[in-house]
Amino acid sequence: MSVVRELYVTTRKLYEKVAQPMPDNEQPRDEYIESVDLFLQARDRQLKDLQPVEEWSEAERQLGEETVKMNRFIDVQLGNWKQVIQEELQGTRHKRRHMGKYEQKSATASAYFFDSKN
Repeated sequence: MSVVRELYVTTRKLYEKVAQPMPDNEQPRDEYIESVDLFLQARDRQLKDLQPVEEWSEAERQLGEETVKMNRFIDVQLGNWKQVIQEELQGTRHKRRHMGKYEQKSATASAYFFDSKN
């Protein structure tokens, strides 16, 4: 199988993966992101082995065009995911800072109430 064909197949699998919604739960989300990362790594290796476009056959050029179209969708989806994850991180940081305001880490002696029944 030519490198162009391998790249197309890998991109197609990645396209199908990112077309699915990202899971909400932490464990499935981590597995999902890891599988997407594996596809991206495989594509990176294939892109490095790619021949110049001038050496491609007509069939390979068509596969290349389809790969570029799928890649545009993949880029948009990954950008959306990045934004969602960044918003979740900012929300978590804000929540952590906000909760810290209500905790007194070091109370002074004047903050304690002493009962004097004796």
